[in-house]
Amino acid sequence: MKPSKSIMCALALSSAMLHEGAAADEGDALNFSVSQSIRYESNLFRLDDGERAPENKAHDTVSETGVGMKFDRRYGRQRFLADLNLVSARYAIHNDLDHDRPDAGLAWDWQLGDRWSGELGHAYRETLTPFDEAGGTERNMNAYTRSHVSADFWWHPRWAVGAGFAHARSRFDRDDADLAEFDADTVDLNLTYRPPTGNRAVLTLRDTDGEYVNRPAAPGSIRDYRQQEVRLGGEWRLSGATRVSGFIGRTRVEYRLAPERDFRGTVGRVGLVWDTTAKTSVDLSVRREIGAQQDLAANYAVTEAVRLAPKWNVTEKVSLGAGLEWRRRDYRGDPELVRTGGTREKPTDSSYRYGLHAEYRPQRALSFAFSVQRQERDGSRSLGGYSANTADLSMRFRF
Repeated sequence: MKPSKSIMCALALSSAMLHEGAAADEGDALNFSVSQSIRYESNLFRLDDGERAPENKAHDTVSETGVGMKFDRRYGRQRFLADLNLVSARYAIHNDLDHDRPDAGLAWDWQLGDRWSGELGHAYRETLTPFDEAGGTERNMNAYTRSHVSADFWWHPRWAVGAGFAHARSRFDRDDADLAEFDADTVDLNLTYRPPTGNRAVLTLRDTDGEYVNRPAAPGSIRDYRQQEVRLGGEWRLSGATRVSGFIGRTRVEYRLAPERDFRGTVGRVGLVWDTTAKTSVDLSVRREIGAQQDLAANYAVTEAVRLAPKWNVTEKVSLGAGLEWRRRDYRGDPELVRTGGTREKPTDSSYRYGLHAEYRPQRALSFAFSVQRQERDGSRSLGGYSANTADLSMRFRF
């Protein structure tokens, strides 16, 4: 997939910002990073026992080399940020999956006087769609672009009203994935409360007009939709050891050509971090969303998930952690629902992920990490189950 005009623009603008920032104060504003990881996959394509892998080899070893840059500097009341990252992935066996994936972002946190503030930003990233999402054994790269602008008016030191607009665009390089490509425009109206404690709460009214650009404009098609949502979100410290962040709300999704697939319900994503002792903590998160971006499932899937991640800082340089996640997905709007006995089946699957993680930081700028993980999915009649083991060894250096 060739870099789009948006990433070329981000690279050019960031280069100019870097030159000025480095001359002003390079040590504080500009940071670079290099990383290297080796990952072993026992079931790379997430196949069930009855499926045959290419070359009869379901396993593979993946080498990923990354370089990155981050610029973060304030000029008076204005803050400019830029992130540029490039990862080169190479496969030992299935080298047709080799790819390079860029990730670029620009943001301007602006402030005008004591009353007005906001953000202007643009982001572009490419990712390899996970095989449990894409299906099959062929490479499927996703290019996601998002531009946004927002403004808040602080009519009181603790209270603000504001509005925002965002345009998102998602494209795939595999022809058989074009039904999942979409464009979406989102408008937000916000009421923000920010007490002196540093906590923040935001009440948001959100209206999104979206279109799956390659789906037919015919009755029964979920080509275009409108999603309206009211949510309460923010970040709040409940005590010295406990903090919560995320949002909860109600959403309504209406499909102009397929009203029978409309959805109304509660959605949310809430995370709780509890510092149990000076060296141990527990991270608990719960979410229920529709077409969550990180799932790369643009096809109206209701995702419910719970994740638990304890961590122990053994010393200043060594930390150990664990992770356990349960996820269930209900593909209510999938255009490829399987017909069984003359009726349309709604595929539902449950999956589990659990593993261990260790990190060693001999220096502040240098870190080594090792992790092992197991994934299992219980499929429906149309979505096969699978199991997979992963082991990852990585190094990261920041300067």
